[in-house]
Amino acid sequence: SGDEFEVIKQYINGFENLELLGVDYCPSAIKSAKKKFEDDKNINFLEANINHLDKLNLGTFDLIISIGTLQSVNSNFKLLFQDIVQKYLKKDGAMILGFPNCRWIDSEMVYGAKAPNYPFSELSLVLKDIHFTKKYLQQKKYRVIITGKDYLFLTARKLCGGSINID
Repeated sequence: SGDEFEVIKQYINGFENLELLGVDYCPSAIKSAKKKFEDDKNINFLEANINHLDKLNLGTFDLIISIGTLQSVNSNFKLLFQDIVQKYLKKDGAMILGFPNCRWIDSEMVYGAKAPNYPFSELSLVLKDIHFTKKYLQQKKYRVIITGKDYLFLTARKLCGGSINID
């Protein structure tokens, strides 16, 4: 529904000079986002399945944000993530990924992912995905930081390529 764009709009000077693209599988989310940002000509929204991004001819991006998306699709997380980094992230681009770490049960927030065949919350699946993502990006020379509570956020940006002279 474009919530991430609201945050960017609030904190970034020159927001109107950015080109933003939101992709979501849910038609109602796209409809809501388009209505919310109908006056912003620098934002486009596409209704599409993240597993079929190649059909969209998107190009590459300076920043990719995915909050709770990569873990919710019916695909191989590792392959999908690698594909996104390799095909859609610019060489010096950055990423913000949000991994869900809570859910609501009977009006109560319960932390931890719900693993199949477990009657309780279990973090190992989320941590496994975060660890893989962090290691993969570090191998590609990204600085990776993980923070959060309700969502565990992984932020990554390319390390500076130059050398540092110390006198």
